Amino acid sequence: MALIVGLIIGLVLGLTGAGGSVFAVPLLIILLDLPMQQAIGISLGAVAVSALFGTITRLKSGNILWLPALVYSVLGAATAPIGNVVNQSIDEVTLLISFALLVVMIAARMWIQAQRTPEDTKAIRAQWSADKSEQEALCRAAGNQPFSIGFSCILAMSGGAVLTGLLSGLYGVGGGFLIVPTLIFLIQVSIQQAIATSLVVISVISSSGFITYLLSGATVESKTLALVCFGGVSGMVVGLLTSKRVNGPTLQKSFAGAMLIMMCITLMVKLFLRA
Repeated sequence: MALIVGLIIGLVLGLTGAGGSVFAVPLLIILLDLPMQQAIGISLGAVAVSALFGTITRLKSGNILWLPALVYSVLGAATAPIGNVVNQSIDEVTLLISFALLVVMIAARMWIQAQRTPEDTKAIRAQWSADKSEQEALCRAAGNQPFSIGFSCILAMSGGAVLTGLLSGLYGVGGGFLIVPTLIFLIQVSIQQAIATSLVVISVISSSGFITYLLSGATVESKTLALVCFGGVSGMVVGLLTSKRVNGPTLQKSFAGAMLIMMCITLMVKLFLRA
């Protein structure tokens, strides 16, 4: 069952431009009957491995913007442990309800994107390569000058990066739903560049959150983690092979709807059936 969960996580993560990793926690809770904190820990590990695999498949595309990825990753990785500390200090019911609200916001954003900009939904993570965009990363906060490690550029990016890190540590999500629009807005790059760069950021921030989770003394069933991670990579491969046929606005709306349904089931199981 853990392998199947990982397969679904990797497939959804690969076939969405952003927001796919929020499937991980509900699936782990419903299908593997894990406590939420442990589900978050395994989610962080699985998302980190899947995103790293996605990064490797994108290396030759030329769309990864390494300098913005470095800045975003460092800021986000530094705050992911804070989210993990908060995770350990609040009760499971509060954590679950707040996570449900986050899922609703992400699903709504995915649905609206599919309605307003359907072409953007065809740019997904599961691609062996993408048409290289020659668009240069420009820092909006520095008067549209080329992006550099300067105070104004770092300050502008810090808000999204810090929030991404906190949410990753707190809920076990990758944060692509924040990373992609932040990069597009702040450094004015194409959707393909933003998605490719987000994979690097997700792998670093999720790894930071997972390491912090382990250092906190929490335990993870190594066999379960290995199976979920293997399934996640396998799901990404399936996404790579099928992406040209299935990606698009209809698929993204389907994922958004499935996300809401799965969250409702999770709430029912945790709050009512096992009360």
